[in-house]
Amino acid sequence: MARSVKKAALRKRSAVRTNAAKRQPAAKAARKAAQPKRLPYYNQSTGFTCGAASLLMAMKTLDKATPFDRLHELQIWREANTVFMGKGHAGSSPYGIALAAWRRGFHAEIWLSHKGPILSYYQSNPDWLKVGRMMQEADERMVRDTGLPILRRKWDVADLAQARNEGAVPIVLVNTRAFHGDNTPHWVIFAGADAEKVYINDPWISREKGQTARSQTARPATHKAFMDMAKCGPRAERAVVLIRGPQV
Repeated sequence: MARSVKKAALRKRSAVRTNAAKRQPAAKAARKAAQPKRLPYYNQSTGFTCGAASLLMAMKTLDKATPFDRLHELQIWREANTVFMGKGHAGSSPYGIALAAWRRGFHAEIWLSHKGPILSYYQSNPDWLKVGRMMQEADERMVRDTGLPILRRKWDVADLAQARNEGAVPIVLVNTRAFHGDNTPHWVIFAGADAEKVYINDPWISREKGQTARSQTARPATHKAFMDMAKCGPRAERAVVLIRGPQV
């Protein structure tokens, strides 16, 4: 009797191990399927062209014929550079990014947490602050004249994931503390999300931290970490530019 019970227990354990082994490839495949398809990656060539680099990635995702090179990156930056960054060159505003996309035949939609110019807190030089605000206000009027939507709205990961699933590519304003250790406004691509993680194409590579183009492509972050990243300054400003396919 004892021998029969022991054999039955061994058969049961063997069946459990077999079933677990069968489940492992399926679980691995499910996790892989849940992760978004990797989007084209572009490493910004300067410290101030993250907005332009992010727009390049978005447009290349939607139209493979998009020029994917430094000249195009700098042309976009020249059009969109209305946020003065400390003592350096100006960075891109959501209005400038939207207009640069529109000029190239794409549709853009802007989501903002606050009205008017963004990141004004970042510039202490009164002349630069005045110029930045003036140009952002002019770009905002131009965006409205083109008919591109500017919405004040709260959003979360689910909203971005839905937009991505519908074919848009979200360009999101974040701070660089989590990925790079400082606290600078920065534009990245929201490549997708699953139940636990958000996947980000970050155009900046901190090579001293061992980062590579591969590590910065579809880089994972928890939902909470991403939402914490996606706010800047004392007003916790949030900004998203949704890029959609070429206009017809």
